[in-house]
Amino acid sequence: MAQQSKQFGNVTSLPGTNSALSGGGFVRSVNDWLMESALQDTDIDEVISGMVSRLVAAGLPIDRVMVGFKTLHPLYEGVSYIWSKPTGQVERSFHLGVRENNPDWNASPMKWMIDNGVTFLRRHLIGPGAILDFPVLKTFREVSGTDYLALVTPFVTDRDSELGENRIFMTYLTSRPSGFTDEDLAILSAIQRRFAVTCKMRIMHDETKTILETYLGSDAGHRVRDGQIKLGDSTKTRAVIWFSDMRNSTAMAAHVGDDAFLDQMNAFFAATAGAVLGHGGQVLRYIGDATLAIFPIRDDEGDLEQACHAALYAAAEAQMNIENLNRGRAEQGLPEFDYGLGMHVGDVVYGNVGVKERVDFTVVGRAANEASRIEKLTKQLGKRVLVSAPVAKFISCPTENIGEYELQGTGTRLSLYAPDFSEACQRLELLRAG
Repeated sequence: MAQQSKQFGNVTSLPGTNSALSGGGFVRSVNDWLMESALQDTDIDEVISGMVSRLVAAGLPIDRVMVGFKTLHPLYEGVSYIWSKPTGQVERSFHLGVRENNPDWNASPMKWMIDNGVTFLRRHLIGPGAILDFPVLKTFREVSGTDYLALVTPFVTDRDSELGENRIFMTYLTSRPSGFTDEDLAILSAIQRRFAVTCKMRIMHDETKTILETYLGSDAGHRVRDGQIKLGDSTKTRAVIWFSDMRNSTAMAAHVGDDAFLDQMNAFFAATAGAVLGHGGQVLRYIGDATLAIFPIRDDEGDLEQACHAALYAAAEAQMNIENLNRGRAEQGLPEFDYGLGMHVGDVVYGNVGVKERVDFTVVGRAANEASRIEKLTKQLGKRVLVSAPVAKFISCPTENIGEYELQGTGTRLSLYAPDFSEACQRLELLRAG
């Protein structure tokens, strides 16, 4: 190997790339398979497993492969996949937080390669030519590693985005005493860019799915991905409808300030909308500090009962979450959270409204309006939660008949009930403890 490849340097290709082997039938067959996998939108773990199995079958001495990249997701920053020879399986890990504050990342070969514009790094781990200039290399030698190869393949996702120039990291480890040969390196070089293209296709697919589901919800995001993007496209769904709203939000914003209030809202939504998601509901919209959500009813009365039970336990968990938050807030001298929740059964229509150049996926329908009006009555009637008769009929907890009331602006009168969530909360506490 050239001395430049062994030492720090701006190396952009592997030695041996132009050898006859790297242009041979085997490499062409692997590259063809990678392109077919990209067209079929194959999961990355399957791509890694399929590619490595072909390399090992061809005689490459691979004991471990790592693939990693940064991703766009509200919960984690990066993803890595590790294939190991003993299991023959690929394990996926999600990486949370800011990696710049991670000491393992800061001491890694990949971080050094980014900082120095290097796309290829090889380290012999044994013998007179061994270089153990990163902590992880010492770890690999302790588990019989003899030769280490790291590749970085940059690609541009969106020049205007925070991700900017993203990249695929790939590392190979072998325990063969003689390490990788130049022919091994030539093969790995010849397939690297095709592999990166295949991964990029899947990454873009997953990020699009994540963005749509994050901003629209799982069901609406799925419908948009399936082509429901034209102005006027809509879907009618029968569901238990949830409408909750934070009380005294104006006073709270004045108390903590606008910037801090955003964090307060997120804590509130985590307690309430988070409970909806935790019990199988779908959050359709956030309207200021209010949440519109549904528990879909698929077919018959059995589904209605199941949806009502799910909504009941989501409401009970939201109550528990808010009470836990308020205990901590009271100790900090912060105003306590309060809210109103209305639940109803009916049809909602959600789809695209706006103009053809800029549409919004929204929810309309009489039942959704009625759920909102039920919530407004909670403050007037001194109840945190009110439900309509169809919901009260199917929830398995005591309910108080509050009476019949006209819903403002709808011309509709409904019998309303106030549930007692004590038993449901006790069951949830037992589940949490157990």
